[in-house]
Amino acid sequence: MSIANTIMQQLGGFNKVAAMTGAANFIDLGNGVSFKFKGCRKINCLRVVLDADDTYTVDFYKVNMRTFDVKEVKTLSGMYCDQLIPTFESTTGLYLSL
Repeated sequence: MSIANTIMQQLGGFNKVAAMTGAANFIDLGNGVSFKFKGCRKINCLRVVLDADDTYTVDFYKVNMRTFDVKEVKTLSGMYCDQLIPTFESTTGLYLSL
């Protein structure tokens, strides 16, 4: 199982994340995953990367598709797998479960 699949399972699964946030364009980064989502005005892209110490670095971006401008909004490092969902939900205001 790839690291990207493991991260997506820890976030609730591809289908659940897509259904709850309108996520698309999932990209396997080798050591992580990146995807775009809808529903949040300040953030619309997430990248989660596995670090050497078995923690994650989570990057939140605002991507403007008309101008291809990418702005980093927030970066958190040293995150454990059980912190991924609460961090995503508190930062974006979107929920990954009902």
